[in-house]
Amino acid sequence: MLRLQRIQRLRRRTVTEKRDLMGWVFVSPFVVGFLLLFLGIFIDSFRFSFMDVKVEPLGGYTAEFVRLDNYFHILRVDPNFNRQLFDAVRNMLFDIPILVMYSLFIAVLLNQKMRGRGVFRAIFFVPVILATGIIDKADMRNSVLNAYQGVQGIDNGIASMQSMSGGLFSGLELRRYMYQMFDFSPALVNLTVGAAENIYNVVNHSGVQILIFLAGLQAISSSIYEAAKIEGCSGWECFWKITFPLLSPLILVNIIYSVIDSFTGSTNAIMNGITASMRIGEYGTASAMAWVYFLVAGVFLALIGLVASRFVFYQSKE
Repeated sequence: MLRLQRIQRLRRRTVTEKRDLMGWVFVSPFVVGFLLLFLGIFIDSFRFSFMDVKVEPLGGYTAEFVRLDNYFHILRVDPNFNRQLFDAVRNMLFDIPILVMYSLFIAVLLNQKMRGRGVFRAIFFVPVILATGIIDKADMRNSVLNAYQGVQGIDNGIASMQSMSGGLFSGLELRRYMYQMFDFSPALVNLTVGAAENIYNVVNHSGVQILIFLAGLQAISSSIYEAAKIEGCSGWECFWKITFPLLSPLILVNIIYSVIDSFTGSTNAIMNGITASMRIGEYGTASAMAWVYFLVAGVFLALIGLVASRFVFYQSKE
């Protein structure tokens, strides 16, 4: 009898309740994995940030409570941490708007009906594959080897090609040209030149965002655009009054993803500094650096989510 009542109660669930239940089912592997695998590591890392941890040669470790000495060291003594933290936040604030706008622009182009659309989509997603796993490590090793060979003069051909490419596009020359021809303000010139010089990183880190935007564009019903065209809306009006509002939840998702990716990237100086401190046995200092960095990233994510959520439009499907 009780089993029959439970089945009837499940059948009487609303669409919203069923959708929320499926959402919890979707995130359940992460929740279970976090509770079983990562929660203990989080707690130990927080404890170690207040301790001087030393690993014993025969196994195990000893930890001495030093209060806030690790935090005082990285914030007041270490000459690199504050500068690296400032650079990480500055690069994030500069790169994220350009990255999201570029991803949305490319996704809209790739969503158009054209020949070879699947090939173009694969091309824009290739950097995501190349930047993962063994290929990323091999690329880093090759870059280090090429740099060493360039210094020693072994591979002069590569160095000459790099110098030629630098001559074709130089940030200094572009700044001088914009000053002379357009009389732009220094702030606008620095912003434009910085975006142009950073285009490689933008293209290299936009594959996932483009894929998310493509999924959102394909989920928009074509009948909405047909009704808008019947009413006389132009393509520009359709984008700002239909496409952009319906994609606003995914814009928020991509912003949050891009912020996390920027803070945890392999080229991030603080992440490399944390890893270097752990390799030399300074586990307490590394934990303190990680928690300060985690708090800064959490504050920015909370602020971005709070501000951006006010402009997000959620379409009701009931």
